[in-house]
Amino acid sequence: MISKSSIKIKASASRIWEILVTPEIAKSYFFGAEIETDWKVGSPITFTGEYNGNKYQEKGTLLIVAPNTQLQYSHWSNFDGLPDEPENYRTWTFDLEEMNGMSQLSISEDNIPTEKQKNRSDEFWAEVLLKIKHLAEA
Repeated sequence: MISKSSIKIKASASRIWEILVTPEIAKSYFFGAEIETDWKVGSPITFTGEYNGNKYQEKGTLLIVAPNTQLQYSHWSNFDGLPDEPENYRTWTFDLEEMNGMSQLSISEDNIPTEKQKNRSDEFWAEVLLKIKHLAEA
């Protein structure tokens, strides 16, 4: 299953890109997650933090880093209760398109195993997109 969400934002694609790849800013819309990576294709990306009293470490690999256009990485989370195996990784894709002083940010997440998890992802991404919009338009 695939979760897809998008939002129109009154900001340049470069401003939104900055929000996506600046760990200190991303922490504010990724629920306090500490993000570590060098933003180079093939490099690891990790998310660590605590959510509702549960510590987590999520990880993946950067697949596409096209500034102001597309960011994509694989993602595995211990919250899913699935083994850290390639078939249990999802792909998170952030697409940016700028037109007439507005940008559209679209996010997709694939390889979601259940309808319940897809619904949770849909809610998660809707909230993330609203937070990114608020940051970009501030």
